[in-house]
This record gives sequence, structure tokens and C-alpha cells, in this order.
Amino acid sequence: MALRIGQRRLAEKVPDVFVQFGLEQQFRFISHPGVMAVSKLLEMRHIARMRANLTQENIEGMKAFDPELARKAQIAFDHKLPINFQQLEIIEDSLPRLLEEKKQLEAARAAVAKLPVGTYYFPKVDISAARPVPGQKDLQGTQMELAELMDPGCQARLLTGPAKEIASKIASKQLAK
Repeated sequence: MALRIGQRRLAEKVPDVFVQFGLEQQFRFISHPGVMAVSKLLEMRHIARMRANLTQENIEGMKAFDPELARKAQIAFDHKLPINFQQLEIIEDSLPRLLEEKKQLEAARAAVAKLPVGTYYFPKVDISAARPVPGQKDLQGTQMELAELMDPGCQARLLTGPAKEIASKIASKQLAK
């Protein structure tokens, strides 16, 4: 009896839901709950950052416009690193951290894949090299990292009050490395 009810539930279609996508220019559509969850996660810029998996064709195309950037892209390609273009500018400095982050994320993915169905907690794994993360005290991997390296103190100039002092301290620690 229980098997028959379970089979009937597996055969049922997952109900469609209304999705609101976009922050500034909102539009709504009907979608599958899984699609909705993934699209919401991608929309949250502090949770998911877009990264490119470069191909050799991409790198050859870059050489015509910027040989230095193509050389840095080749480094990312050789190490099979998904990378965003802000990190690509400083890949030589951050390569050890990016390689460690890649190893840690692969271990975290493997640990999550081993979890039994219905278990939704994050297993205890080391993700200390992953950036950006909530609550981090440095600029590594953030959108401000490259800006702060190119124009030291730019973040502190934008802020006022106690946040300005904290940003100055973070920037001085970042530049000391």
C-alpha cells in the first residue's frame, strides 16, 4: 500500500510557481521550483559570482587586443581555474589562494554529494581559502580588491563615520601583503 502511494507521488508533476526575477527591472513568470531557487541564488551577487571557464579559442582572441591579459588568461586555463575578469588582472598574486580555493571547493562538493537524500546541512569541511565569504575581514576576492590595489584608499574615501576607519585599516592590511 505504501509503495503504491509513493509511486503515485513520484509520478505527480511538481507544481509550477510564480517567480519574480530582477531587482531593478522586475518581471514575473511561472517556473519550476528548482529553476526558481537557482535563479534566486544567481541573482544574489554576494552568494554567487560569475566566473569564466576560458578556452584556448578565447585566449587566442584576446591576444589580438591585449597580449598581457591573454598571458594571464593562459595561466587560468593551464590551472583549469574558473575566474572572473577582475581576478584575472591580479591572478599572478592570488594564484596560490585560487588553487587552494579550488581544492577546498572540490572537497566540499564531494562531501555534499555523499550526503544522504533529505539531509540539508553543510558538512564540516575547510573552506578557509574561499573568497568572498560572509564576515571576511580582508578584501581578497571581493569587487573592491582590484580597485584598492589600483587606487589605495578609494574605499575609505567613499565611506563616512566609523566605517571609514575600518575600511582604512582593511586597505592598509591589504596593501601590506
